[in-house]
Amino acid sequence: MGLKFGCLERKAAGFFHSYGLIVARYPAIFMVLPILTTMFFATGLIGLEPLSDALYLYTPTDAPSKTERRIIHDAWPLVDGSYVAGRAVTQSREVQVAVVAKGDSPTTEKNILEPQYAAELKRMDAFIRNRIEVEFANRTWNFGDLCLAGPDGRCANNDHIQLVSRLWAHGINITYPTVRLGKKSAYIAAALGGVKLAHTENQDEDIIVGASAWLLIYQLKFYPNQISYISGLWEKEFKERMDEYKKTTKYISITYFHSQTLSDELTRNAERLAPKFIAAFVILVIFSVICSIVTIKGTWYIDWIVTKPILSILGVSNAGMGIASAMGILTYLNIPYNDIIAVMPFLVVAVGTDNMFLMVASLKRTDRTHAYPHRIAECMSDAAVSILITASTDALSFAVGTITTIPAVQIFCIYTMCALLLTFAYQLTFFCAALVYYTRWEEQGMHSVWLKPAVSQESSNSMSWTVKMLWLGSKPAPEAHCAATSFFRNWYAPVLMQPVIRFIAGVWYLIYLALSIYGCYHLREGLEPANLLVDDSYATPHYRVLEQHYWHYGASLQIVVSNPPDLRNPAERAEMDRMASVFANCHTAIGDEGVQFWLREMLREESELFERNLPNTTTTDFDTHFYSLAAQFIYEDMSQPWVVDVVWAQEPPGTGRHFIKTFRFMIGMRDISTTTKQTEATNTFREIASRFERYNVTTYMPLWLFTDQYALVVPNTLQDIVVAVSCMLLISAVLIPEPVCSFWVAVTIASIDLGVLGFMTLWDVNLDAISMITIIMSVGFSVDYSAHITYAYVISKESTTTKRVCDALGDLGWPVAQGAMSTILAVSVLADVPAYMIVTFFKTVFLAISIGFAHGLVFLPLMLSVFVGCCGSRKKIGDCSEA
Repeated sequence: MGLKFGCLERKAAGFFHSYGLIVARYPAIFMVLPILTTMFFATGLIGLEPLSDALYLYTPTDAPSKTERRIIHDAWPLVDGSYVAGRAVTQSREVQVAVVAKGDSPTTEKNILEPQYAAELKRMDAFIRNRIEVEFANRTWNFGDLCLAGPDGRCANNDHIQLVSRLWAHGINITYPTVRLGKKSAYIAAALGGVKLAHTENQDEDIIVGASAWLLIYQLKFYPNQISYISGLWEKEFKERMDEYKKTTKYISITYFHSQTLSDELTRNAERLAPKFIAAFVILVIFSVICSIVTIKGTWYIDWIVTKPILSILGVSNAGMGIASAMGILTYLNIPYNDIIAVMPFLVVAVGTDNMFLMVASLKRTDRTHAYPHRIAECMSDAAVSILITASTDALSFAVGTITTIPAVQIFCIYTMCALLLTFAYQLTFFCAALVYYTRWEEQGMHSVWLKPAVSQESSNSMSWTVKMLWLGSKPAPEAHCAATSFFRNWYAPVLMQPVIRFIAGVWYLIYLALSIYGCYHLREGLEPANLLVDDSYATPHYRVLEQHYWHYGASLQIVVSNPPDLRNPAERAEMDRMASVFANCHTAIGDEGVQFWLREMLREESELFERNLPNTTTTDFDTHFYSLAAQFIYEDMSQPWVVDVVWAQEPPGTGRHFIKTFRFMIGMRDISTTTKQTEATNTFREIASRFERYNVTTYMPLWLFTDQYALVVPNTLQDIVVAVSCMLLISAVLIPEPVCSFWVAVTIASIDLGVLGFMTLWDVNLDAISMITIIMSVGFSVDYSAHITYAYVISKESTTTKRVCDALGDLGWPVAQGAMSTILAVSVLADVPAYMIVTFFKTVFLAISIGFAHGLVFLPLMLSVFVGCCGSRKKIGDCSEA
């Protein structure tokens, strides 16, 4: 036995017909149980705790950078006594302060090395260290109590700022990016920004002429938990005090950022959505009530028996029940919640309203002269496939989204899928029961609001104007089309099928495809850290300062050699030096002058070091004593940054002889101010590392976490789209009784998704974790619109393509239009939220709905009329199986 196309259509229709009779017999049970269920599950919201770790949520779980960071963290755990600025791979309890010299106007900047700026910087640093305090456990805590100490046992200071400023003020040439004073050197390109340089011909070095910004780092302890909590309090206090302090500065502008900033801003995003959701809910209620209004034929008076405003309110509330139940259940199941889920209710309540329109439209198409159980059964049978397609495709599209490796997308898809399924379940129970009651009252001639007998039209001549407006109702009559249905059936569809209109639509579609393909060729990937913030965030200017002054030149990259060779061998030392040069001289690095490598510095002082530590031996013994000399060199000055760059081990155990097990060095980078260049740099340095496979080389900087998201979001999105489309086509194949129509459903899905991807680029939206969610959603929406119209076209009993299009658009054109308008109205309240994430959600939903709507009401009917013809109808559909 084999299954035919559309084999489930008849079975689904028969099941829902029987189900409708059951609900009509016992409506109270189907109404009360969902209410009690919602009340029970909603109690889970009490324990809702948002997960706001932005790095975890918005970077892929399989990102190589997470492995790279773990390698560094395991070799060099950040503990008290090991902190060196620029070496940390975690931003836990880290505070950044960027200071820019003020110019005469907002567009001009001064030289921050001048004395007045240095003095104001010194005052600010002292204020942060000594004046910002928090009270906890009957004790006052300041930065000195909470700071993470360096190898010298002291808190890292910012003395280099004053030193460089004094050297510049005294006319001493300051080399860049590495400042050298005698035997000491310091890499300052990552701290001094907006540098202007001059080149010295005799020394072949760059010297600093001026600069515009300094970057200061304040690292606090993040263990044990109590100390971490106090450090968190200090960060909060830091933000509050600096908000006031920056108003008092005369020569400098200050921006700042701390480890809780992204989490706090994500929470602010969510908090701004609560009143927006209330507004969206009210708008949908008003829209649904307006759409429910039916006038008495031949008059402008409202038919209060057929018009059901309270039913519309219950239909919108039905989605709210599904949302509350889903969030409560998932909270009980310990599924993490994150703040981006705050946009989920806008989507679910809009989709739930769409199904309400389909069910109400189906009920209106039934014969009012029939008994209400028969009408409910016929309504459910008629709407069964459309509702099932909508619920299954939307839920399944988000189920597919859970296979992505970006946790924020996974969590959002889980919550949305559950909310959609529960909303569908409540529509089949709670809302269907409400339909039963209102259909029964309609049969009894009751006013839909006051539940009292309405006044018939025939006796209205002697009635007052108030009674005519508020109490009139029509008598039951055979099926009659409402004005909107008549418009689509008798006006819109016939005009659409005119040859001239067909030609114009064809040209319009070709233009649409051309623009979509153009946009896809210019697709931009990646969610930048600044885009996680609200537009008016205090941290947004900080990211802009980093982009302008620090990501063009000087950012540090760590290079870890986890399997170093025997460095007593001169050839191996030379190979390590060559490897450093390869990294330093690639096009995205700043050259050999940006290398911070203890081995190079040690070899530069080889003779002096040997003489100082082993004066009574010959220099030929340098190789033999290399590791001993290396330890002497690395640790003789604990202020040098590389004192934490080497991990030692014994060889063999117990002998007391040590060798270098793992080491790292740093290089400076250039031109990583854009996501494209950041991705290019990531790939370039990883490729270079792969050339030295036997040394197990790892490269890492914190931005790698985001560049991995840029690199993986495209394959993740394509994977989800392919899987989702395959699932959608399977659903269409078993619910639409015509194989060729499934092909055109596939064409429509591909066309809609192409348009969403292309036009979102033209609308300045990146392909990132946020837009990825709505692209996944657009697959489900595209099936909704295409499947509704295709199904109505296939089951039409008309004999010509033109009449079939008229029949399909007459039955479903208005409900589809209502659904599209309700969704756009629901998300339109997000258009003015000053946050990239929220506006991106609005834009991509708007594109998915508007493009899907255009396909459903214009392009798809024309495609079906041209390529499908009249090859099948309900009359010709046989059994679901064949021999």
